[in-house]
Amino acid sequence: MCGITGYWARNCRPEAWLCDLPSAVQSLRQRGPDDSGTWVRADGNVAFGHTRLSILDLSELGHQPMVSADGDLVMVFNGEIYNFAEIRSELEACGHRFRSSGDSEVVLAALRHWGTAAVERFIGMFAIALWQESERRLWLIRDRLGVKPLYYAWDGRVLWFGSELKALRAFRAWRAEVDRGPLGEYFQFGYVSAPRSIYRQVCKLPPGHWLELRETGEPATRCYWSVLEPREPLAGSESELEEQLEALFIDAFRYRMVADVPVGVFLSGGLDSSLVAAILQRHSGQTVHTFTVGFTDPSFDESRWARRVATHVGTQHTEHVLSPAEMAGILTRWAELFDEPFGDSSGVPTFLVSRVARESVKVALSADGGDELFSGYQHYGAMLARERMLARMPRPARNALSHSLQLLPARSLQRLVDRLPAPAPLRHAARRVVVDRLERLRVVLPEADPATIYDLGMSLWTPAESAQLLGGFVSPRPVPNGHRSNFADHMSCCDLRHYLPDDILTKVDRTTMAVGLEGREPLLDHRLVEFALRLPLGLRRGALGTKHLLRRVLYRYVPRAIVDRPKQGFGIPMSRWLRGELSALLDIYLAPERVRAAGILDPRVVARALNNFREGGPGRDRLDVQKVWLLLAFEMWREKWA
Repeated sequence: MCGITGYWARNCRPEAWLCDLPSAVQSLRQRGPDDSGTWVRADGNVAFGHTRLSILDLSELGHQPMVSADGDLVMVFNGEIYNFAEIRSELEACGHRFRSSGDSEVVLAALRHWGTAAVERFIGMFAIALWQESERRLWLIRDRLGVKPLYYAWDGRVLWFGSELKALRAFRAWRAEVDRGPLGEYFQFGYVSAPRSIYRQVCKLPPGHWLELRETGEPATRCYWSVLEPREPLAGSESELEEQLEALFIDAFRYRMVADVPVGVFLSGGLDSSLVAAILQRHSGQTVHTFTVGFTDPSFDESRWARRVATHVGTQHTEHVLSPAEMAGILTRWAELFDEPFGDSSGVPTFLVSRVARESVKVALSADGGDELFSGYQHYGAMLARERMLARMPRPARNALSHSLQLLPARSLQRLVDRLPAPAPLRHAARRVVVDRLERLRVVLPEADPATIYDLGMSLWTPAESAQLLGGFVSPRPVPNGHRSNFADHMSCCDLRHYLPDDILTKVDRTTMAVGLEGREPLLDHRLVEFALRLPLGLRRGALGTKHLLRRVLYRYVPRAIVDRPKQGFGIPMSRWLRGELSALLDIYLAPERVRAAGILDPRVVARALNNFREGGPGRDRLDVQKVWLLLAFEMWREKWA
């Protein structure tokens, strides 16, 4: 795992950027503490930088940037290609010779031999920058699911790129200007999704895409793989598909054990991580290290279940309980970890379990993607019921009811509820029903578009609330092209396209890289993803409502008494901590004068959200907690980066 950065200053003098290249490389040193390097074209107009976390071929032969034997190609590469040995054999049969034993040289040779079509052969995670001297063109390539990040900025003359925004900021000639439009998306969902970023003229290269920039013209992007592609449904009996799925699991998980350093597994005790730990322990031929974070609050603590799984399958298990003091310490680094506004508080335990794991291993497998692939999220059932209810209502009736609700402006309802002569908990309950739920119902009633229905259902701050908070600076996130046959498929594909890469995988990448740990995603082998997307819905969800076929495979390794328990989720006791040990952070960062001086958020809306949270009482409303946390995370980011 590594950090990559660089630029192409096309038809302009490069001095301003060249002198900042060492700073850009240094900004990514946490991603690659073992080695670093740069390559600069003779005229200085093209430059690459790289930091290395040595996982395969620990020798200096894995040093990057890497130049092809004929000098025509220069590459920086972040990630792992797990099937590199097979690709290497294929290339050797075509006459290629290799000096190193790692995957980077194989990637460069594959790109030389097959061009960008080589990525279709790769099984793995990757972000690649490639300069071709003979054609004077630059390629940026990102893996299919977006496991590895890749940002780029373009001002019409210069293209900069980097694994993180820190690298782009290091180039002082590039102006970092906050784009208020995507802020509405951040407050709705807790992240900004590709291709947008928090800055103007800066994009995330979407998963499954490559970018090409030639000597003339604008950067051109192309999709080479997508979750939205039409796929033929799988044929076969349930038992046959179960056998095929287990074989895919075993193959994908074994690939991700390939390393020249120790490998471990994040084990939460849930279905997905239990599956990864159990299959690896049985089939890898070695004792697997597992790592768990627990909480003193039993409503959030899954460590006992992780312990039972570890004991049953026989892993070497390490457990750590997260304290409020550790939480506060991690929050002081939040804006440094996530150099774009980021609101997923489970980044706290993910950072801690990464830090604990790094004491024993250099690679850790995480079990992300199972919920999206096998309909595992609890909200999927509620959203399906809501969609069915709307479908049964005649369109004229829905439009009429929506129009009636428009006659009750949200601000007026808010003021009315706030003036009720009632105790605070009753006012809080009335606010939830009258203001929030009626507003959501008003927007969704006339809609037939599943993207709008789902986005509104998943919003933390509704679009109307975000508009109030930001003074109208709200633009909706882009809707992926492609048609899904049913609402359940739409939800899964929407989460695979947005939530997974821009929240979950961002969280894992930043927290693991911050401690020099490589995170791998065995459930996101693209062959597994394609198989799951072709399964009938009944085999994905099943009678228990979640992960039917995955459960069937897991039953072969772990007792049903451990497997068939209510889903808990990977959360933290944020409400209790923000009312207790961390309450001072709210008073500091969300102080009205501080918010007003920044000039981005409406201090009245911020104060109302904070008041709603404190009036509600511990555990009364999860949504109010999340809204306040998003405000706090944003203000911490703004103070450091904006």
